[in-house]
Amino acid sequence: MGSGEDKPRHGFINRYWVLIVIVLWLIAWSARDWLAPAEPEDPPADSGVVLEEEPPAWDEEAAREEAAREEAARQEAAREEAAREEAAREEAAREEAAREEAAREEAAEEPVEVEALLTEARETYWREGAAAAMNILEDGLETQAYESRERADILGELGNLQHATGDVEAAMGSWDRALEKLPEGERRAMMAPLRPIYARHHPQGVDHLERFR
Repeated sequence: MGSGEDKPRHGFINRYWVLIVIVLWLIAWSARDWLAPAEPEDPPADSGVVLEEEPPAWDEEAAREEAAREEAARQEAAREEAAREEAAREEAAREEAAREEAAREEAAEEPVEVEALLTEARETYWREGAAAAMNILEDGLETQAYESRERADILGELGNLQHATGDVEAAMGSWDRALEKLPEGERRAMMAPLRPIYARHHPQGVDHLERFR
């Protein structure tokens, strides 16, 4: 008897559990959207928010290396340009020095006659003044290998120009150098017109000229 009563009870319990499982499955199915993890919402298209992607680290390193290479190339180009300019300046200086040396050699090979130099100085005096004429005579004394008698003529003319500018002291210095280079007879002829000037301006007066006798 007992076993016959248990069969309906077990059947009921089995049907009961099946019903519970079905109900739980329906509840889980209906709540699947609520139980699923929420995905981040995209910002509205008109919100103006732009999501920036961070560049990979290797891209930044490559960019830095490229910038370093470009900077090194610019510096190298600048150094090469500076070296070219320096070489050009040195070459120009060498060429200028060569031209000057050639001019000096040519002047030494072809001396300017004293009379031509004196004539040029006198013409320059009337055109440009005493200072320009004195420059011509002084340059001739420095660059030309004149004999003593010729140098005396140039120094005498230089003294005359210096006296004309009012530089009496310089003029007497040039005349003294000219007198030292002249023969004795020509000294006396040159000293005659100089006596009044020395008497007035030289500390020793005319006595200074006596040493050239």
